[in-house]
Amino acid sequence: MNQKRVGQILREAREEKKLTVKDVSKDTNISVKYILALETEDYAQFPGETFTIGFLKNYGSYLKLDTGMLINLYRGEKIEESQAPLEELTKPTSNFYYDLNFDKNKLITAISVLMVAIAAVLLYTFIDGTSSDGDVSEESGRRLEIPENIDFINRSVPETRPESFILTANQGVSFSASNQQCKLFISTVEQGSDTNTAVLAFNVYPELTVYKFRLSEGQEKVLSYSIPEISSLRRSIRIAAQSVTGSSAKVLVSLSEEEKQGTTVQPNPQGEDSTKTLGDVPIQVTLFFSKPSYAEFIIDGQMGFRGLVQGGENKALEAKDRLEIKVGDGSAVEMIQNGKPKVVLGRPGKLVKKVYIKTPNPYDSTQFIIKELGE
Repeated sequence: MNQKRVGQILREAREEKKLTVKDVSKDTNISVKYILALETEDYAQFPGETFTIGFLKNYGSYLKLDTGMLINLYRGEKIEESQAPLEELTKPTSNFYYDLNFDKNKLITAISVLMVAIAAVLLYTFIDGTSSDGDVSEESGRRLEIPENIDFINRSVPETRPESFILTANQGVSFSASNQQCKLFISTVEQGSDTNTAVLAFNVYPELTVYKFRLSEGQEKVLSYSIPEISSLRRSIRIAAQSVTGSSAKVLVSLSEEEKQGTTVQPNPQGEDSTKTLGDVPIQVTLFFSKPSYAEFIIDGQMGFRGLVQGGENKALEAKDRLEIKVGDGSAVEMIQNGKPKVVLGRPGKLVKKVYIKTPNPYDSTQFIIKELGE
């Protein structure tokens, strides 16, 4: 007489074939939850007796076991362990698919509820993943290493001169460098007897890690793609500490002359070298979201962002020669484009598309203008 129980037989047969539970689930389309329920004899996981036996048949057949023996053993165990009527435990199972069809409406309802629940979970994860601070990445599930209590102010760094920023314990700065969103903030301040040292943290989108470095007053640091934590950085950035107090730091941020892949340098009429790329006059747009809205940004032909932006968030965009903006709710977003007055993008619920391109000035071929192609 076989003294082994159903769950033990299934588990040993699977392990003998060197299969994991995920392997079985992939081959049989049976949920991992139900496979484990069969192997641990946790039959309460199944909607009913008919489903339990149906899954047991499929799993046993996949493992090339005697399904009749498994079902009889299962029924015997149920008779011993439960007070259920004998006729219910021993009723024929040949009408499994008939019963399934009979309860079609109930099954469809259950599946619909399950799909809605899954969609809600995915939406929550997506919304949480688009938050600018301390959010979860949809791809990897790892958390962005930025504390949630830090607010970031969107600023711009000119191409030709450094820009001064004041960082505090709960306020950082966000700026664009070569169409990449960069964030700089204070991680902590180390106070010494003679001088204070700020531990600064730098993140470049879409990296999840931050690069931390120490600066005291008068010191500077050059950030570049050679640093593993920010290897995707396209342009070197110089950070200089002008002053460091017990809870704040004043820093000077400047951009390098060339990008990671280089720029085209041409001689000017005076014989001096100057960078003659369209990036000299960037298209700069800042969007202020007053409430949640879908948004999509295409920067110089590359997808910069696509997804849901939460109310209260700002997006600073910069392009060399073409910027496309699409917003699901025009009334939810205000925009400043290259220093012009702030405007609301559109009417409530209206999908708005803006396209800005850089083109030579028709009155001065040595200059460029930013032209809107329209909605």
